[in-house]
Amino acid sequence: MQMQNSCTISLRDGRNVDICTNAGTDALLQTQPSNSIFMANIGDANEIRKKGRKRHNKKLKNSEKSRLAFIGFLVTSITKHSTAELFAEKVSSEEIEFWLDHVITELKEKTTDPRWQRTGVLEQHDALILNPCIYMFMHSIPVMLAFRKGFFQILNDFIEARKAPGLPCANVAATICLLTSNALVSCMSNETTGWIAEKTLKKLESCGMLVQYIRCSTVPQEFDSNFPKSIDRFYNELYNCTELIKKKFKKGERCGDLVQAILKGKDGHKIKRPKVIKKLEVIASFAKMLEPFTSVHNKHTTDVSKHVNKICRHCNKSDMSAEFQMSLMTCARCKEAFYCSRECQVANWKRHKSQCIPRTKAEVKRGNVKQEIAKNFGILHYPEIIMKMVEVCDKTGLKKGDLLLELDFLPDDNDSAPALRTPPEFKIKEARGCFEGSRPNEPDWFYKNEDKDIYKTCIKNVMPGLKDNFERMSDNHMLCFVRYPGGFIGCIILERLSDEKNGIHMFSERAFDAFRSAIHDGNFDNLHNIFDESRMRDIRRLLR
Repeated sequence: MQMQNSCTISLRDGRNVDICTNAGTDALLQTQPSNSIFMANIGDANEIRKKGRKRHNKKLKNSEKSRLAFIGFLVTSITKHSTAELFAEKVSSEEIEFWLDHVITELKEKTTDPRWQRTGVLEQHDALILNPCIYMFMHSIPVMLAFRKGFFQILNDFIEARKAPGLPCANVAATICLLTSNALVSCMSNETTGWIAEKTLKKLESCGMLVQYIRCSTVPQEFDSNFPKSIDRFYNELYNCTELIKKKFKKGERCGDLVQAILKGKDGHKIKRPKVIKKLEVIASFAKMLEPFTSVHNKHTTDVSKHVNKICRHCNKSDMSAEFQMSLMTCARCKEAFYCSRECQVANWKRHKSQCIPRTKAEVKRGNVKQEIAKNFGILHYPEIIMKMVEVCDKTGLKKGDLLLELDFLPDDNDSAPALRTPPEFKIKEARGCFEGSRPNEPDWFYKNEDKDIYKTCIKNVMPGLKDNFERMSDNHMLCFVRYPGGFIGCIILERLSDEKNGIHMFSERAFDAFRSAIHDGNFDNLHNIFDESRMRDIRRLLR
């Protein structure tokens, strides 16, 4: 809801001040007794509403509507323009809670209003009820109160009361998006809350407001010359929450089904914000990348995402190898290193010690999801990866074992992540050039300004791990270096038993040579011995 640029009122001491300025709102608060300005105005608003309900037609007079509109405007101006210190001194948490109770009461009443349900439009005196929340929610205390009181659940019910597939009008939709975005940022910015983006977004999802936010964000705004930074930040934080996307944005979940419906033109505003659509396309592609891949062979379905490659850090035995069919031990401290025996763990400790950083269960879980991203990419785009490897080997004279797969899942300025494009963009590079720091072989994203700190961290922490993984690779491995959402970087060894025929490793020298023979000589016999007909059709199509 757009605000007017100036509004002059008279104070108790006779001064006239503009409450659309910092000085004016500060002067207003300084002349008021503590704990009075919000409560007095809310009490006034409640009396006006009460009189209206007693009337036969239950309608408000124009003068009463104007008074209610001014109260909403006044509270909005105070929350928007007053200095944070004075606001905290003069407006107590009890007053904020009193205001939230007032807003909740009004929302509940409007939820059953036939005019709202039919049109999605609010009169000005009603629309201005939500505006103060935009600026209140720039601080963590009001946001915590709002969650505790079930404000976002009631806001969800209010939006949902619109007759499907209706949406609120542009001004109301903008207000809803702004206050929700501010609530997310406030929770993240305040150390006392202990809330990370994923926790806040999970709470919004559980009460339905994440779905409503996505729907409202598609509503274009006439006064938006640029895409609002708050919405941009909200979607960036959402994209960084890989676990939430994996669970809630898949097919059959409300968020996942909504995104698909919007992209197909079956939900959201009829004329949608282009940048929102771009962000939803990236999230939908990313969610698909996180889905488990299955393949059918001999009437059996195999969930290949469960084929986790674990390799002993000392002797390089794999839990998939024929000579070692059992689970490997996990380093209890970092939970990233694996060993086939206590002896191997002790023998490797001197080398592993510098890389052994303690991790929480949540960090381990996020790390597992990130591994799935790289592995699923390797499965989904396997033929393209191998063909590019053959091309690089032919051009440079390098061997397969000298190469590294570089993936970037972080969206650029155009909201397009290279690894999620159609066709996907990835690089096959000389592995040593990355961990030895020889430019231009380092990943391109090391040079980006926003990644300077990440670059320094990678050189110190990630690069030794990348080198360690490279030196432990066998002929069945492919080293993968990935930039994930949130700017996190990791290295993963891809080792996958073929889910097709004969148990051939997909990244083995044998599979690589079979591809090279098909590319150079047109001989597909060796590929037929490895892959089933469905995979062969894809390979032939690509080679043609």
